[in-house]
Amino acid sequence: SLFGYVMSKGCFSVSIVLYQQVFEEVRNLLHVLGSSEVVEKVWLIDNGGSQWAADFAAINPGRFAYIDVGGNAGFGKAHNLVLKQLPVSVSHHIFCNPDIAVTEEALNALAQLMQTTNAALVMPNVVYPDGRRQELCKLLPTPLNLFARRFFLKLGDWLDRRYLLRDADYSQPFFAPSLSGCFMVCRVDALQAVGGFDERYFMYMEDIDLSRRLVDYGMSQGVVGAMYMPHITIVHAFQKGSYKHALLLKHHIRSAIQYFNKWGWWFDAVRRRLNRKC
Repeated sequence: SLFGYVMSKGCFSVSIVLYQQVFEEVRNLLHVLGSSEVVEKVWLIDNGGSQWAADFAAINPGRFAYIDVGGNAGFGKAHNLVLKQLPVSVSHHIFCNPDIAVTEEALNALAQLMQTTNAALVMPNVVYPDGRRQELCKLLPTPLNLFARRFFLKLGDWLDRRYLLRDADYSQPFFAPSLSGCFMVCRVDALQAVGGFDERYFMYMEDIDLSRRLVDYGMSQGVVGAMYMPHITIVHAFQKGSYKHALLLKHHIRSAIQYFNKWGWWFDAVRRRLNRKC
């Protein structure tokens, strides 16, 4: 049965924000999460247009839960709805995009890894469906990084060598202060300590904002804040929607302004410290 999964205890909980996804688009992801021995709970958060998820969760009540947001609340605010419901038995929570493909072997490897690292945030190697590595390990951005790569392509490409850590050794684990929100493995105590996503961002930049806060919290506890782990690989059908749609570009620019208004445009001591450490 597509909807019949085995319930088992695990070290992970997972939240997936849906927006106009059909079941076929996430069927494989839900099958893996539903049958994994290391996943205890999966929240399907409907930001609109995915009412099928209510029936799916009702048929699989042990593993899956459904939240109807009642409209598009935005990425971070929707994910935050689960923070007060996390099972006390789970040590790590995964924010997972619906366009992710992950294997049971990768989840098992992540579970083993989490027993040996105190990092507040972990991201595996993320590749396109054709196998190319996605550039998702970054420094914390300056205004010039974001606006040049969007509107001044030659300058942006030159700056990207440093900003996107293109000279890093991606065969080895390393610290990066900004990891992508497509698949964030967060230590639950760290996530609750920083309060989850900043809900002022509707979409875009909220993962950078959360990443830097988790990193800073982890370092304040004397551990590595965030780690890229190359020996575990997942697939992400990355669309870069804001490069194709004017409305999404507007959201991206608005979020960038909110981000720099919050942390500082040109003078950001935390950005300087974390980027230097990286």
